[in-house]
Amino acid sequence: MEPTPPPIHPLRIAPIDAPTLASVRPKPPAAPGGIEPYRVLFPIGALAGIAGTALWITQAFGAPWPGMLHASLMMQGFELCFVTGFLLTAMPSFTHGDKCTPLELGATTAAALAFLALHAVGIEGPAKLCFTFALLVTATAILRRVRFDGAAPPEEFLLAGVGLLLGIAGGLHQASAAFGWLAEPQPRFGVRLVSRGMLLAVVLGLGGLLVPTFAMVKDPLRIVGIARAGQRGPRRVFVLALAALIAGAFLADTSDRHTLAAWMRAAAAIASTQLSWKSWSRPGRRDPLTMALWLSGWMIVLGITAAAAFPAHEIAAWHVTFVGGFGLLTMAIGTRVTVTHGGHPGTDEPKVLGWASLALLGAALLSRLAGGEVDPTRSHALAGAAAAWVLAWALWLSGALPRVLRKARKSAGMMMPSRPKR
Repeated sequence: MEPTPPPIHPLRIAPIDAPTLASVRPKPPAAPGGIEPYRVLFPIGALAGIAGTALWITQAFGAPWPGMLHASLMMQGFELCFVTGFLLTAMPSFTHGDKCTPLELGATTAAALAFLALHAVGIEGPAKLCFTFALLVTATAILRRVRFDGAAPPEEFLLAGVGLLLGIAGGLHQASAAFGWLAEPQPRFGVRLVSRGMLLAVVLGLGGLLVPTFAMVKDPLRIVGIARAGQRGPRRVFVLALAALIAGAFLADTSDRHTLAAWMRAAAAIASTQLSWKSWSRPGRRDPLTMALWLSGWMIVLGITAAAAFPAHEIAAWHVTFVGGFGLLTMAIGTRVTVTHGGHPGTDEPKVLGWASLALLGAALLSRLAGGEVDPTRSHALAGAAAAWVLAWALWLSGALPRVLRKARKSAGMMMPSRPKR
């Protein structure tokens, strides 16, 4: 009889490497030195998110209407930094390859900062090219390390790849429109390729791996009715179907079939959060981080479904997804990476993400909904939402920064779910 393996501590989830592969194939050597990507990009992202929402506070006191600047700073500044910071940090665990090099991190960071600076002063075309370049560097860094043998990344990584492609297409669309090279097929089409394409695909794909595992849901890597943890084939079909729905929605949009496009996105969100994330399942803990992960799934599907069902309130509905879904998830995953990858004890997580931050994000969402479809007569509600968001992220930064700036001990690396066997 084989000995029973020791239990895995809930805060130290098994690395993604398959034990059988590790025993016969040595890991590639890690790149020497350098600063880990999350330690640079997460603080920049948090500050961009604070700046992007603070615009509504200044507008309430007479500043110009900041709608487009706000959207770009949030989707292409705030979320860009967290997405690239996470992917470049987690890259060795997902791909079984080298760590991010200083050149890759430097190029991504410089492009993100250049986007923020150029966009803030209204230099649109070059700003959008900088955003696109940051995504290209990240995508290239990952692709260089992807292997197609037994150490291939999880199938869900395909959806993240589709997300990066949609983001690159969105950046190029926006740059082309700014330079007058190409008219966008629909108003704000390029921005939506990022917000409703890239972010949705990355969140649904990687969320299917991380959320049920980090929330300690029973049988986390099972896709209900489709695939068990070790089944790559059915899992790949499911992931590609989600990618087809998200990408296909934009083809429907270009044909003015907006209702179809909205329901295609809703179908992808419902299928992913209910079958892969298993949002209906009870989480294994009741701490702030776990509850943020669990709630984010419901907020994502609620907002996208409401946008499809009530198109007259589309903007407000999508903010349920942006604030309650993407915002909560970004804060929770950012906390887990900062604490675990930095070698800090798991008991530090509530010191970074506490109940107060969750309550403030909830207040931001409720106040934003009171603002309706960005009604100028309700600027006080938008300013209130912005103030609550700013306080939530300032509180998060106050806990995260001391742990970002120093590592407690030698890190064990990104903790990921076990790699499904072929």
